[in-house]
Amino acid sequence: MDARSSKEITCYQCGLPLRSNPRTTKIGEIEESFCCAGCFIVYKITGTKGDEGLTQALLGKFGVGVLFSMNVMMISALFYGAEYGSIKISPVFSTPIRYILLCFSMPVIILLGYPLLKSSIESLKQRILGTEALILIGAVSAFAISVKSTITGVGEVYFEISTMILTLYTCGRYLDTRARFRASESIKGLSALLPSDVIVLRENNTKEKIALSEVKIGDQVILPPGEIIPLDGIVIDGYGSINESFLTGESKPVYKSVGNEVFSGTLNINANIIVEIRKSSDEFVIKRIERLMERIRGNPSRIKRIADKITAFFIPLIVSLSLGSALYWLVIMRQPSTAIMRMLSILLISCPCAFGIAAPLAIWKGLGEGAKRGVIIMGADILEILSRVKTIFFDKTGTLTLNTLSLSKIYRMEYMKEDDILQIAALLESHFKHPLSSSILDEALNRGLLREHLTVTNIESRQGMGIEGEIQGKRYYIGSKMWFESLGISTDMRKFADFNPAQDAGILVYMAKEKELIGCFSFTQTLRHGVKEAFEWFREQGIRTVILTGDGIRGGLEIEKLINPDEIKWGLLPEDKVREIEAYKAAHSKSPVAMVGDGINDAPALESAHIGIAMGCGTELTRESAKINLLGDDITLIAYLVHLSKKVRRKIQVNFFWAFIYNLIGIGFAVNGTISPLMAVLAMILSSLFVIGNSIKI
Repeated sequence: MDARSSKEITCYQCGLPLRSNPRTTKIGEIEESFCCAGCFIVYKITGTKGDEGLTQALLGKFGVGVLFSMNVMMISALFYGAEYGSIKISPVFSTPIRYILLCFSMPVIILLGYPLLKSSIESLKQRILGTEALILIGAVSAFAISVKSTITGVGEVYFEISTMILTLYTCGRYLDTRARFRASESIKGLSALLPSDVIVLRENNTKEKIALSEVKIGDQVILPPGEIIPLDGIVIDGYGSINESFLTGESKPVYKSVGNEVFSGTLNINANIIVEIRKSSDEFVIKRIERLMERIRGNPSRIKRIADKITAFFIPLIVSLSLGSALYWLVIMRQPSTAIMRMLSILLISCPCAFGIAAPLAIWKGLGEGAKRGVIIMGADILEILSRVKTIFFDKTGTLTLNTLSLSKIYRMEYMKEDDILQIAALLESHFKHPLSSSILDEALNRGLLREHLTVTNIESRQGMGIEGEIQGKRYYIGSKMWFESLGISTDMRKFADFNPAQDAGILVYMAKEKELIGCFSFTQTLRHGVKEAFEWFREQGIRTVILTGDGIRGGLEIEKLINPDEIKWGLLPEDKVREIEAYKAAHSKSPVAMVGDGINDAPALESAHIGIAMGCGTELTRESAKINLLGDDITLIAYLVHLSKKVRRKIQVNFFWAFIYNLIGIGFAVNGTISPLMAVLAMILSSLFVIGNSIKI
């Protein structure tokens, strides 16, 4: 679609809004618009756009500004020499020199000032007096007075001030934009890790190397070992191991063969495979992560909204103060030159650029650092809320312990065979996904018990409690002690063969036939790597940890001995976990709470907490119930996230404190005439540099 056919045209290079008669050029098959010749030239030279393009555009404009502004400064030195030194300028030469200065200043005013004018107009339409307005008022005021003095031959000229204001402000914008671009590079840079070319298998088994961007649905791509996989696809030939730690956090390679799916960003260790593309390149996992992070980065945080409110109040106050100072020196003191200098100094020293970048730059950097570690933070506000969390609730199975529990013992009635009990349990569990199900199924497969094609009918799942179903006309139940007791089924294990309560401390799952207890499965659990270290760090930081588990008292006490949390609550159904979180929130209304779980069984609890953290999201990327998604299962990332959030908050606080103190002191100096307009612009840039430097060190 032609860019000019849209309701609001924006500059293809820098994104500023355009309204009428923009400069256009054909890029590919589309007519694109540019706000000025500078953006057009920069695009033609660099061929880049967006954040990177804006950075290049500002650098190009800054270069043009420096070229003309330095000439203006050198020529203006003649007037400074005449005013403060022994140089004498004849009136015959004075007027031509002023016109030369005017000619050198015009390109700077047009190239650097015009985008500010358009941006200011757009802001005013929304009843906002933005930062650009302060700079524009200062630069245009100095330029207009200089033009008047040049034409009339009466008064001082300030061309060097007007040009340097715009040039230095453009330099500041370039530094700010470059910092923002670098802060988001960790997100955008994901695709840069991928190979740029792939080998596609064509008809008659011919091979063709094409650009990754040219891959289409239905293409068959050869993926050689030792390289990062650049696309998502289904294996149609070959086999081997893939390292999916980028998505899952598991360092153990995953075996892939025909019918398995592979994902972009994972590492092909030794697989010689051919995959078929079943989705568009925009739906590849790595592209979805980038797109998601860009959307999140574009959402303003609560802190940024506060900064915007401060700026909206601050700028009109500064404009009023500068105009008041100018009127005082002009009307009462009758010193026009001093009036102009004081007005410009106040406007420029108090430009709230540091306020504008104090929060977003630190937040973007934090989001980028999280993305590097495989953490998708679903909003700019999340880090700020997480930094104030004092209590974290944890699910146990699949979160603190490995997803697959080890089946350690099968207890049975004397008249039942162990294999018969295991086979029936496997048939029931095969219909549902749960860590306990996997352990039972694995053991049944190892014993070859799933070869007989028995069918399960009228099967029902009781969330958080168990499963029931009919096999060969008999009703079977498998589940927790609490559920069995609610059904009136005895859980007395003394009738079982070889049962010794002193030797067993595992998690117990009971099994009944027609409401008669016939067996019991004992599972042992293994902690995930880093769990003990993470909980120790939480204790050192004064963060309270609470484990919520559906296991009975035996499993609860076992995990308590291993981790030593502040509190553990066992025998909980999903709705019980929600009640525990809601009760805590009611008792501690000012303290946000976080919940860590797998994002599926714990979805209600994750949704109930202020911050829901879902682990092991992998290729699913996001869970609707979670505010933070961990692509892997590394529990130490929770401690890292809390540390990162506190660090981001400290950076923002320091940035705001600096911006406030700087403006307070700077305005005082400007009012009493201690600093000149040029010094004010330099001070403004130094303030922004401090905020930028402080933020990017996260």
